[in-house]
Amino acid sequence: MPELTGLMRRHLVAVDTYASVDPTEELARRVGIRPEEVIRLNANENPYGPSQAVKEAVARTPLNIYPDPNQRQLRAALGEYTGQPAESILPGAGADELIDLLMRLFIEPGEKALDCVPTFGMYSFCARVNNATVASVERDELFELDIRAIKAAVDDRTKIIFICSPNNPTGNLVSEAQAKALLALGPIVVVDETYYEFCGRSLAHLLGEFENLVILRTFSKWAAIAGLRLGYMIGSPTIVEHLVEVKPPYNINSAAEVAGLASLADRKALMKNVEMLVRQRRRLESELQQIPGVKFWPSHGNFLLVDFQRDGRQISEELGKRGIFVRYFSHPRLRNSLRISSGTPEQMDLLIDALKAIV
Repeated sequence: MPELTGLMRRHLVAVDTYASVDPTEELARRVGIRPEEVIRLNANENPYGPSQAVKEAVARTPLNIYPDPNQRQLRAALGEYTGQPAESILPGAGADELIDLLMRLFIEPGEKALDCVPTFGMYSFCARVNNATVASVERDELFELDIRAIKAAVDDRTKIIFICSPNNPTGNLVSEAQAKALLALGPIVVVDETYYEFCGRSLAHLLGEFENLVILRTFSKWAAIAGLRLGYMIGSPTIVEHLVEVKPPYNINSAAEVAGLASLADRKALMKNVEMLVRQRRRLESELQQIPGVKFWPSHGNFLLVDFQRDGRQISEELGKRGIFVRYFSHPRLRNSLRISSGTPEQMDLLIDALKAIV
């Protein structure tokens, strides 16, 4: 019998995987506290959770029946929410699944996917899993897109350009002029608007002008159902039609679909929580301005990238000892920085007091 790894696809034998966040129980065990004492400010999660109407809708969901493989109700509701036709919308098991599906549809082995680092790690991870070449273009000194460098990196093997707006972890937006410059290059341009509800800024109005534009969004952040894994894309009906043909038939489970519908129906209540998280982010900005030697990057999301001008890992570890977990990145330009999610007022009280004591 051959070794099992000898039977595997060669590019998957050793993969540079995505650094995901550990569950609450593991974080608590690591620092010797109870799970209920953990403050999760490391995953840009919404601490308020779904609304009561969403919880009740999920509780009533029959679990013995397969969900609609075409997500007719959800696509219609998303069409009303976004102002786009239902045939231009495709839900996915989180935006992550849609990133992977786009790779499968457009990229042959060895062809290129381009991202602009530092940014969300799933773009390059999915590219590697799909045996694509990853072309990572560094952002400029202000973490803005370097359009000239992107143009230089695009060639006839480049199929997809991934752009996050607001960018994770730096929080800055892509301008319409920047987006149009990239769309004119020809490859599919995927604009990840995961944090759209926190800023209200979108490039979806360009969909009618550019058939190669794809918009990604999610329910994880604003609707606080990250655990149910529900996202969606808006794009050309041609792209959506082909993705429907290749996606798993029941990729959205019944509970996620019902939660999405209920969230859209109860979005007025949920958006109040979004507004509170934005206020807490602004409060953190104000407090950080009072700490010498600390700066932050302007953010349009529910998080803040903070530069401590010293080893960020050490500060992260000190916060962890107090039960406060934030996100550290190994990217060379971020080693003195931490991404801190916005939390409840009580959570931010503890965070601010801890930062003042540590820094």
